[in-house]
Amino acid sequence: MAQGMEQTAAASRSDGIQIVHAPDELDMATADGLAARGCASAAHARLLLLGLSSLSFCDVRGISALVQIANYADRIGCRYGLIAPQPRVAKVLQVCRLDQRLPVFSAVGDALENLTAIAGAE
Repeated sequence: MAQGMEQTAAASRSDGIQIVHAPDELDMATADGLAARGCASAAHARLLLLGLSSLSFCDVRGISALVQIANYADRIGCRYGLIAPQPRVAKVLQVCRLDQRLPVFSAVGDALENLTAIAGAE
């Protein structure tokens, strides 16, 4: 198992919401595993939330994994959001302008409120 992957966990809820927690570092050693877990979770969900609260480092491979998960979720009609990125990771998302492509929320409750309201309006 790649270093940090043991911290990447997925939680399934009975309401079709999957929560996947990123490892402490998202890089060459962990990005492919997160992408695979995120895509697999999206395949069984109506809403996928990626918990980033413990993520302290994210390189280009990590960014690629987040985009890969988002692209897959879009293709299959699964809503998604990033939850509670630390300031350093939030800055990376902002610099890459991914905060405009990937919905970012401060907490799970905020994501549920906003993303389920959007789904109800359609």
